[in-house]
Amino acid sequence: MSLHKSNTQPNSVNITNRNYNSIYITTGFILLLTAITVMSGVGFMLVTLLAAFVHELGHMACVYLCGGGIRGLRLGAAGAELSVEGHFTYIQDALIALSGPSAGAILSAGALCAGELTGTGWLYGLGAVSLVYTLFNLIPVGSLDGGRALYALVCNRWGPDIAARTCLICDILFSAVFVGLGLYVLIASRGNATALICSFFVIKGCCKKE
Repeated sequence: MSLHKSNTQPNSVNITNRNYNSIYITTGFILLLTAITVMSGVGFMLVTLLAAFVHELGHMACVYLCGGGIRGLRLGAAGAELSVEGHFTYIQDALIALSGPSAGAILSAGALCAGELTGTGWLYGLGAVSLVYTLFNLIPVGSLDGGRALYALVCNRWGPDIAARTCLICDILFSAVFVGLGLYVLIASRGNATALICSFFVIKGCCKKE
């Protein structure tokens, strides 16, 4: 989502659409799906898509409940990005940010319970993937859901200046932690770059402030 602070209402944010409508699929997204499929198989790729789809449905439902609208969806190498229009209070924007992880948490709990009851392997996988996706998006940095919620909540209580400084501290701290963890895992495992790749997405989220 593209976020812009309103100049007329200090306790709110104005969200406007970006330069795309409907569904826009980038080459990076296709390459990402291909990489996931090659490394983990078609089943894992489909489960990941389902978890991401439910996550975005949570955002969209909350946007509509808050009186906004959806212009489109961009699918890129860094994940999905909604094109949203509307005028929301900081509290509403925090709720919109957290609605995706909330939907993911519900999906995870439901899939894990269903997998336990039926013994179906792919349901366990769906629950696990959705849980990891949810926790990752709750990291309080940059344009990730956790970072957007943190900024909106601090803005609502103490204003944009303190919110910007708070988020900058979180960006630096979490980026350093994830890069350090990624390098440690890479060295300790002698080649496993998964954690280091995750740190790239954290840093990308920090840099992508709108």
